[in-house]
Amino acid sequence: MQARRSGYALALAALLSCRAALAMAQAPTDSTAQSAPPAWSASGDVTFASRYLFQGLDYSEGRSVLQPELVVGRGPFSFTAWANYRPDAGQLDEIDLALKMSHTWGKATISPGYTALNYPNRPGWTPSQELVLDSELDTRLHPSLSLHFDVDSGKGLYATLGASQELPRAVTAGVNLFYQDHYYGLTGVPAAELKVSGAWSLGAFSWTPSISRIVTWHNGNFRDADAVASTWLFALNMTRAAGPTSGESGD
Repeated sequence: MQARRSGYALALAALLSCRAALAMAQAPTDSTAQSAPPAWSASGDVTFASRYLFQGLDYSEGRSVLQPELVVGRGPFSFTAWANYRPDAGQLDEIDLALKMSHTWGKATISPGYTALNYPNRPGWTPSQELVLDSELDTRLHPSLSLHFDVDSGKGLYATLGASQELPRAVTAGVNLFYQDHYYGLTGVPAAELKVSGAWSLGAFSWTPSISRIVTWHNGNFRDADAVASTWLFALNMTRAAGPTSGESGD
């Protein structure tokens, strides 16, 4: 418990230090100094998926799952609470809490952060902590790279290299390549994902159905008993966003 509290404190201190450095590097002008404080924002969504796949690995024994998520943000900071629910077992078996800070330079966005992972109702699974660095470019194919450094139980790295392209009729095609380096003792490419999704609005909600083909091959430690099976993943995400609120309360 003490180690976990220390991890929270270190992560928060790192994010605050990054924010302070950015503020010093970009001193506000008279006009920006008197601007309104950043607004709060909040959004909630839930994903129904045919199974819970993590980098191609099946974490739900082939059973369907519900994955609710809540995101609260202000300025460059955001807090995310995410969970995995197994309807067949009637219980939550993962809860992730994440803190992130994002900053954009031109077309590049960099987002360092911290995530605490907890696994209730999963015997033998121990909680863990990650330092996260996400980056993306707002260019053709929208390349992205997500790095997760597990500094606790996993003691290793896992990464996702992605690209996507918007197509007509609100359809997006994308590809993700997954990699692990000594993450829980495994090194190699567990899988690649070929994904097609759509995004449509209906009333106050946004609906995003998707279909993915998980492609695997024997490499590194992902062979023999640790080989990952190729499979399909079907998902439907429903999102509702709350409008931003002022940082100051009225009289």
